[in-house]
Amino acid sequence: MERYLIPSVVHACEAFRLLTEHPNGMTAVQLEVALDLPRTTVFRLLRTLCAEQMVEKKGKKYICGMGLMNLGLQMINSDRLHQVAIPHVQRLALKSGHTAHLAVPNHGSSLIIEVFDSPHPLRVACRPGVRALMHCSSTGKVFLAFLYYEDLELLFADKALEQRTANSITDIGALRRELQRVVALGYAIDDREYHEDVRCLAVPVRDSRGVVVASIGITAPATAFPKSQIPVVAAMVKEAACGIYKDAFQMARQLEQSLA
Repeated sequence: MERYLIPSVVHACEAFRLLTEHPNGMTAVQLEVALDLPRTTVFRLLRTLCAEQMVEKKGKKYICGMGLMNLGLQMINSDRLHQVAIPHVQRLALKSGHTAHLAVPNHGSSLIIEVFDSPHPLRVACRPGVRALMHCSSTGKVFLAFLYYEDLELLFADKALEQRTANSITDIGALRRELQRVVALGYAIDDREYHEDVRCLAVPVRDSRGVVVASIGITAPATAFPKSQIPVVAAMVKEAACGIYKDAFQMARQLEQSLA
């Protein structure tokens, strides 16, 4: 076994694999034999996994618990959400005339995972895989407002709010007030804060549980997207986010029914 591996975690993963291979469950004795572990070790392992709802005991047998199943469903839903979102991102770009994109929170940044370019020659391009600073990007502000608002000081404890342009917010207090507006309006604006002469707008995307898991938005030159268009564009982006939610919810229901 590699020196940096944690034995108890390895044993738990092995137990999960065994239980998924035995849908009718396994007894503690069967797990002892299969894992080649002392009875007391298996006992503590199973008690811990049951307490965390990763394993469930029915009679004398242990089966995969709801906690483990929910983790699996979340992983499936995350990938499915991306697939569900693609046509909505495309339609948003065509309808708004601006480059549309989908982003997810990723290790303190906003990660662009899908882009559909504006149909017009005058456009601002971004590519999947680009990470944006949260405090001065529209998608990042969405995540800060709906996921990390209570942890702003902790999130930025060891790093300053970088000033990308003269319009960038560099003060936690000002950022908090901005995020309150995001929640009240239901959308976030990057008003030439990340790049000079570029304006962006983004709204939250929720999964079938109502949890914000992504953000959809548009990016455009400020001359092509003046402030006067913000209400109209915001309505378009909200419509796209609502469509993603409805499709994700329907897909989740179908998945649950297939597993029932």
